[in-house]
Amino acid sequence: MDHAQNQFWSLLSKKLSDEAGPEELHELHLILLNNPELHHQADLLTEMWKQQLNSRGTVVNESAYVRHIMKHKDDFFANGPHEDVSSVEIIIEEKPGFFRRRRITLFAVLVFLTLGTASFYFFSQKTGSGPVAGKSISSVATKNGNRTKIVLPDGSQVWLNAGSNLDYNNADFNKEIREVSLNGEAYFDVTKNAEKPFIIHTKKMDIKVIGTAFNVRSYNDDKIAEASLIRGTIEVTLKDRKDQKIILKPNEKISVVNEEPKQEIIPEKVNLAKSKTVLIPQIVVREIKPNPTYNIIGEIAWTQNKLYFEDETFEDIGHLIERWYGKKVTIANESLKSVHYTGNFETETMEEVLSYLKLSRPFNFRIGTDNVVIY
Repeated sequence: MDHAQNQFWSLLSKKLSDEAGPEELHELHLILLNNPELHHQADLLTEMWKQQLNSRGTVVNESAYVRHIMKHKDDFFANGPHEDVSSVEIIIEEKPGFFRRRRITLFAVLVFLTLGTASFYFFSQKTGSGPVAGKSISSVATKNGNRTKIVLPDGSQVWLNAGSNLDYNNADFNKEIREVSLNGEAYFDVTKNAEKPFIIHTKKMDIKVIGTAFNVRSYNDDKIAEASLIRGTIEVTLKDRKDQKIILKPNEKISVVNEEPKQEIIPEKVNLAKSKTVLIPQIVVREIKPNPTYNIIGEIAWTQNKLYFEDETFEDIGHLIERWYGKKVTIANESLKSVHYTGNFETETMEEVLSYLKLSRPFNFRIGTDNVVIY
């Protein structure tokens, strides 16, 4: 680990523990300016630090986590020679029953890589077949119930929704091309660079962009994959139709069926008398229309910490709630799965959301520690 990286870890740990002076903060700022690839680690660690302090307030059993980090330190310092980080100390003044004061240094920052409600994995090598074999892969993952923001080495910003994974080749990224792979949902604000196109690979489609802002929703277990363009231009290529390229203009979105085309019964909506049978189209391009009632663009509402759905089935809403609150959702009553709802929530608990939904169509629910059953 070179001097800049060593200083980065040391200064960032001081900043997070409120021990950095003005000169040290300025030095950290200069390091990040000269080493844009370190923005990624800084954002992840800062987010996890905030989440951990909000949920716990203190570091629990630090010595155990230090031992864990010592065992796996090579995973965190994979890009060169390792310094003897075992000499770094954590100084804690403790009174019986609680921590009075602690000085968090390099190790304490690394400790938070193993904590938090979001999971972040850094791999120096991924082996196996396929184009990424033997290359340096960075991988970021969020658990259900959590969202995070990261900055890629080229300065592009990515907001990652719950239950999502983003991978990219750290060695090749931003050389001739900028490529990432996504399973889940993410909002991208891509740094413009006409010489280096930005490409997102998903299960059903590849999205090519030069510089723009857009949302991609492509969970492997969802029925529909979507790309919604806010500004700029993107080119969408379907995995099973390589010769077909679809250009999206601002305020347009494309929806692609993840499964084979089939006939689906569209059951009763709330206040809808009869059901009907329709053929689900494979590809749909439509205009993005903001909801005037809530003054919100539904496709990117989650980036504003809003749980929003419009004319969605309860089955699909169940997936949204599961990811949003981090509890497994089971709808035991089959007739409820096809009922449609619209809703907009921000600070409400899961119980409050379900209580609101049952006003339109009565149902019961039981919330457990890590699951909820709707019947």
